[in-house]
This record gives sequence, C-alpha cells and structure tokens, in this order.
Amino acid sequence: MAPRKRPETQKTPEMVVRPKSKRSRSPRELEPEAKKLCAKGPGSSRRLDSGCLWAELASLQVPPLCSSIVRALHQQKLGKASWSSLQQIGAGGSITGLKFNPLNTDQFFTSSMEGTTRLQDFKGNTLRVFSSYDTCNFWFCSLDVSAKSRMVVTGDNVGHVILLNMDGKELWNLRMHKKKVTHVALNPCCDWFLATASVDQTVKIWDLRQVRGKSSFLYSLPHRHPVNAACFSPDGAQLLTTDQKSEIRVYSASQWDCPLNLIPHPHRHFQHLTPIKATWHPRYNLIVVGRYPDPNFKSCTPYELRTIDVFDGSSGKMMHQLYDPESSGIISLNEFNPIGDTLASVMGYHILIWSQEEAGMQK
Repeated sequence: MAPRKRPETQKTPEMVVRPKSKRSRSPRELEPEAKKLCAKGPGSSRRLDSGCLWAELASLQVPPLCSSIVRALHQQKLGKASWSSLQQIGAGGSITGLKFNPLNTDQFFTSSMEGTTRLQDFKGNTLRVFSSYDTCNFWFCSLDVSAKSRMVVTGDNVGHVILLNMDGKELWNLRMHKKKVTHVALNPCCDWFLATASVDQTVKIWDLRQVRGKSSFLYSLPHRHPVNAACFSPDGAQLLTTDQKSEIRVYSASQWDCPLNLIPHPHRHFQHLTPIKATWHPRYNLIVVGRYPDPNFKSCTPYELRTIDVFDGSSGKMMHQLYDPESSGIISLNEFNPIGDTLASVMGYHILIWSQEEAGMQK
C-alpha cells in the first residue's frame, strides 16, 4: 500500500486555568466522597507518612489562582495581556516530546506525530527541522538534548533512533529496537550514555562513542510488558523505568543486570490516555508517578482515588500521596522545577501546580 500523505490540518489550542481550593485534603479524608462517586471509578485511599528528607512534601498545597506559578509568570512576562499561543497542527500531530534548548531558553525542541523533530521559538517560527517524514506511516515518539555534547537524539514508531548534532547534521540513523521507541534519555553526567525504551519490552543502554549497529548496546534490560519510559536519576547513577502495566523498576549503574527495586504500581496502558511515566525528584531519591486504579491489581482497594504517588527510590516504599478533589482525572506526567519545591502534573487538558511556598507567590 502506498504511503499516505500527512494532512495539513491546523488547530489553535486553548488554555484553561481553573481556580483551586487553598487546602488539599488527603485521600483518607476524601474516602467518603469517593464512595459517592464510585460510579466514576477512581483511585487510592491509602496514605503513608514520610520520614524522608523532603518531609515538607506532606504539606504540599494547590495554590489559589492568584498565587499559582502560572499566573505569577503570566504577570511577570506578559502583564495583563492574554497568553500568546502558537499555531499548531490538529490531533494527528500530537507533540510526543518537548525539551528547552539548553543553549537558548527562548527556543525549544519538539518531536511529534506530524513526523518531525524540530527546533522552534516562541514566536511560532521553525528554526530548524532535524528529522522529517512526509507520510502518515512514520512519526517521532521521543527526544532528548545534550548541551555539553551539543547533540539531539530522537526515536520513531518503528524502532529507529537518530543522533544529530545541533547544526542538524545526522550522525547516524539505526534501527535499535524491533518496535516503537517510546523514550530516549541521555545521562545527565555522562552524556555519551543513552537509554532507550520500547514497546518491544526492552530498555537498552548504549555508549554513543561505540554504536555500530542494533547489536552494539552495552546492556539490554528485558521487561514483562512494553515500556513507557526510562529516565536517568539526576546524578546519573540510577535508571527508572515504567512499563505499560503495573511495575516500576530502579536499576543501578553498578549492576544493570538486576534491578535494585521492583515497585508494584497500577498505571496500565490505555489507547486514548497519555502514557503514564514515573519521574525523579531533582534533589532527593524520590519517585513520583500518577496512579490509574486497576481492579485486577493485587492490592487494589474499593473506591481508590487517582492519586499522585511518591516513593522512596532506595526502599521502594510509598511515602505520600497527593490528590486534588476538584481535579480527579488520571495524572499521566509529573515534572518538578529544578530546585524541587514545585511540581507540575498533567491531567488531560489541565496542568496542576503543587507548591510549598504559597505565601511567597502572592501578589
């Protein structure tokens, strides 16, 4: 069958900001309300107290609209003008990866189902197209960028990984996996180490200085299910993987062949849901991931809430759960700011901002 041309559909996205209550109650406090909403099906009522270094995590709150970090940045950068928006493609061109340009924070890299990996600015200009497909049969699923080595790496839906320099020159294009490459990550300390995750149920570790073909990986880490993500810890010494079913793994660079921790956790894959990916706290050995309650999960309890779960990366023990009763959807992605005191959580069309310093954000 001849390749189909990609449609040139365009759509301008809307931004919706919803006010939040000042106090975020724990899942245990919300259990009676969850029982009333059981027809909508939802997450966990468990909460474990934390003895970790980041003890303040237990006091995280959803700030009110006037003090949210989004509003603060809006007031600082744009005054009272409306948010600027970039003209975007439609649903068939979903963004699959986004990274700020480490050499110029007014620019950002994207990979997309449009079939491109490109560099853009906030005026909507495409500054450089690094890789491009002109059919609907192939698209890009992931990317990462290294400032130190000035490299861009991107993976596609049929297993190829492409390495380029920041001038756009392709260094190599190899089929490293049998199926879609869902995640690529460069090690933050040794950026010649690359981790790739795939729906072929493997995560592979590569030395970019020695890549010669699909068999030149340093380690292959088999999983029981397809893998959504593989993320190096901030110090580069550990690797966090998230499968498409119910398992989070932590590997150590000193022993790749055996995971340090296997953490059971419900986050099953659903076709129309952004894949759930666990992530690291930037300063402490903590793991954050959204919960998608599964009645078939071994420890599932009635009326579970769709929480954000925080685990100790060393022991695998759950330390805390976050939940906003006004936004009870499934949290697919979480990202901390660089100092780790503010968490952004992505839920469908909404972004929740969790911050410890509410007072410091007031007008």
